[in-house]
Amino acid sequence: MKKNNKKYPLMIFIIAIGVVLIIFSIFTFANYENNNYKNNGNVLEGSQVERVNIKAYLNLKSGCEGGGNEVKNLLDNLVQEYPERVSVEYIDFGTRDGYNQMVKDGLNCQGLIINGKQTYIINGSNGKQREVTFTHPLNVEYTADDLKIVVKSLLGEDRG
Repeated sequence: MKKNNKKYPLMIFIIAIGVVLIIFSIFTFANYENNNYKNNGNVLEGSQVERVNIKAYLNLKSGCEGGGNEVKNLLDNLVQEYPERVSVEYIDFGTRDGYNQMVKDGLNCQGLIINGKQTYIINGSNGKQREVTFTHPLNVEYTADDLKIVVKSLLGEDRG
């Protein structure tokens, strides 16, 4: 009986892909667990503050998908609307220093840290509470309205 040896390279390739996916999943989950900013901020609990400080980790120079210019414009508009109460620090992770800062702060993708937190609980447009995490490009995990709700709620202007 002659064995078909052509199946073995395909099986090894499939197993290798599976191993890579498992390792990638473990790395991603470990980074999320190490993220110091995943603590929930509940803007529904009357957590009014005098000032909102935002650290924006964006890829501003590369022009890649979700590069951050839309988010930057949104943040600039919030600073213009509340010049004495909202500040933004931009960290361009498209640069070596920016990337190192992002990794040091426990992030693995673009995102916003708002008053030390990345995740907030807000009232959605349907009136139900939901969790919003300011990670990934705009309109993936959060919307422009979500960001405005959190900022205005923190400033005591609107209880989203």
